[in-house]
Amino acid sequence: MMYHDHHIHPFGYAEVVNGLTLMDQPDMDSMLAAVAAHGETREGPIVGLRLNDEGLKELRLPTASDIDDVISDRPVLLYRYCGHIAVANSAALRLAGIDSDTPDPDGGAFDRDLSGMPNGILRETAVTPVTQAVEARVTPPTDLEVISALATLRRMGIGSITAMVSAGSSVWCGVEDEIGTLIRIGPDLPVDVDCLIIGSEPADLVSAKDRLDKAQGPLRWIGYKDFTDGSLGGHTAAMYEPFTDKPETRGMERFDHSHLVEMGRTATELGGQVAIHAIGDRANDLVLDVHEELIREGADPGNLRVEHASILTDATIGRMAELGVTASIQPAFLASEESWLHKRLGDERMSRAYPFKALMEAGVTLLGGSDSPVELPDPDTGINAAVDRHGIGPGQALTREQAEALFAPPEK
Repeated sequence: MMYHDHHIHPFGYAEVVNGLTLMDQPDMDSMLAAVAAHGETREGPIVGLRLNDEGLKELRLPTASDIDDVISDRPVLLYRYCGHIAVANSAALRLAGIDSDTPDPDGGAFDRDLSGMPNGILRETAVTPVTQAVEARVTPPTDLEVISALATLRRMGIGSITAMVSAGSSVWCGVEDEIGTLIRIGPDLPVDVDCLIIGSEPADLVSAKDRLDKAQGPLRWIGYKDFTDGSLGGHTAAMYEPFTDKPETRGMERFDHSHLVEMGRTATELGGQVAIHAIGDRANDLVLDVHEELIREGADPGNLRVEHASILTDATIGRMAELGVTASIQPAFLASEESWLHKRLGDERMSRAYPFKALMEAGVTLLGGSDSPVELPDPDTGINAAVDRHGIGPGQALTREQAEALFAPPEK
């Protein structure tokens, strides 16, 4: 049997294969040297992925000033590996028109220095204006580069994927038209691709379905994807209680209930799924509020997904089971978060982190994915993490058979 990755960003993964990736840098100097070396190989803006502040000796994100020390003459945009935080140099901030008078956007924030000037660290929706300014100057990947990157999935035993595909600005900077690119390479796709569309208006979903329904190759529209919060690593997951190591914040909500219901209703009417990102315990309850309203309107609970479902109360697990919605989980998160998750959550919440066994025993349907480029997509990594748990809540371990079943292809 070939595996299915139920949550992957194909263009982000292609950029990891073909571009600048920073996960394994040991310290700030080494990371910045890698950025500078990459800059010497090409003209135009520099985009890097998988920056890992928890892996750097300094245990912090760089700032615009840090990046300016190695590249100041053109825009640089470095994404934290969670994808919910990025760091821009001064040239990128200027290109986006961001200065001390720029207000924080809804659902996001600019970190600022003592004078009030954004220091380059962009959280959640604050990444978007910089991405939009920079991406027009970034050379997009070639069709062959995307095809070659996706071909590596098949060598890992992955024969099909559920792809998070943007109808507008790319989640990771550098692709002009994700849907159009997939349609163009459709006949040559090395894996089957089911598309969940990230869009801002109902018309985005209607248009994407129409375009993908006409596409050739193993490519199809299956629904809608959106967000309610951020990441644990970036302190932007929406929590009921403050982060243990950053008690001034309970995370961020990227949430408009009415809008999500409207988009979900459109996806449902088109015969598709509704998949909404929720990491924090508060975010998960907010998503279930949306799903509950859609169910009251007649939506099939089996078409409603919570993406990640990372921190859950017992009540939330029971509610998921009662509603009959699906939890789309990423076991590989356990491996990468092993060294720092306790700092974020503290003792009590650690017992509620990634409760796979509790979800399964409650009767919640589980799907497994990588969220690549957040994690690398090798299914063995996720399967092994679901079984051995990397010291995080070992009582929530799955059997190997259960873990492998997470990555089974969907029925069509």
